[in-house]
Amino acid sequence: MHLRSRRVLINGTLQPAAIQIENGVIRKILPFDSINVPAIEAAILPGLVDTHVHINEPGRTHWEGFETATRAAAPVE
Repeated sequence: MHLRSRRVLINGTLQPAAIQIENGVIRKILPFDSINVPAIEAAILPGLVDTHVHINEPGRTHWEGFETATRAAAPVE
């Protein structure tokens, strides 16, 4: 799979680039014009983990609560 954006974070700078992804892993960062796929408007931030989490408690605990959300996020050994 390939993604293209004019805003890819590379070495601390946003720049145009294409990203080659295989099995969920970034394999290559390529020049923006090196592939012919539509560019996305979003910024691509390789390696960024979004830690902003909403746990539906109090509220929709029938769907998700603190216990199930934190258990789902816990690493498996």
